[in-house]
Amino acid sequence: MSSGLPSDDLEEIASRFSSLLRLLTHDGKDNRPPETQTMLIDRVRDALDRRLPHFPSDDPIFIAGSFLIEEIVHRHECTEIGRLRHRDLGTLHALKTVTPSHANDVVARRLLLREADIGMALHHPHIARTQIALRLPDGRPAIVMEWAGAPLSRRLAAGAISARDIVEMMSGLLSGLQAIHEAGYVHCDITPANLLLPDNDFRGLKIADFGVALKQGGRNRDLEIKMAGTPPFMAPEQADGAAADLRSDLYSAGRVLHVLLDGCEETGDDVENIRAFAEHLTRPDPSMRPASAAAALGLLGTLSAEPLRSF
Repeated sequence: MSSGLPSDDLEEIASRFSSLLRLLTHDGKDNRPPETQTMLIDRVRDALDRRLPHFPSDDPIFIAGSFLIEEIVHRHECTEIGRLRHRDLGTLHALKTVTPSHANDVVARRLLLREADIGMALHHPHIARTQIALRLPDGRPAIVMEWAGAPLSRRLAAGAISARDIVEMMSGLLSGLQAIHEAGYVHCDITPANLLLPDNDFRGLKIADFGVALKQGGRNRDLEIKMAGTPPFMAPEQADGAAADLRSDLYSAGRVLHVLLDGCEETGDDVENIRAFAEHLTRPDPSMRPASAAAALGLLGTLSAEPLRSF
């Protein structure tokens, strides 16, 4: 297949490549050691893959010889998340591991491996896919997941959203929660930070972060932690330490819905129906909320057909 380049350009590229390859493999007197050759070739390859305007001064960091750490995108007290790129396939992935300062924290390490176990058991279009668990060169456990875009929290800060986008996002969220609950788990930390938007598309929303998920009926003490969850989105019974109940996730989904409505500039009956639905999800008494994510999803489908203000 022709490249479309003039032959003179191709000859110059070939000549410069030959010179570059010799420079990477030979120091002017002798062949460089194999490990040095590999390191230099990796650095050039990384620069070309990322279309960098200059040669990077730092050595690229590869995981399992295949995944390049492009950047750390989030760091918490105990965990950090990096964006990876597969050096051969060019695909993006997320890497979650414990921070170096918690490398020897037995509880943090166990929770991360437990999260990997839960994540690999869940398969649903609206759940971020866990792909593999591995150990980093320094011994820290890590999870490689699909890269599912930026969190909803970032999109909310970018500007107003439509009522249609809100309904589509909530449909994906409740559908994903239904799969989680049917597998026997309660997520326990549904927040805008843990909801990801691939390509900034509300319809593709994916639920992430199962670090504090519990078996239905379980308690935080089962994980040897005092409290789990994010207070502004936590159901009252969850904050009181009650056994994990799937309706707590529905309360958190309702709190997310309230935040979405705060970012919607539209008015009218459709928006009021969505607001009534949010109030229904966030009733203080769990028995007054929908009985399940499937039930909530059914109610969501009626938003444009009938008023929900009676809930």
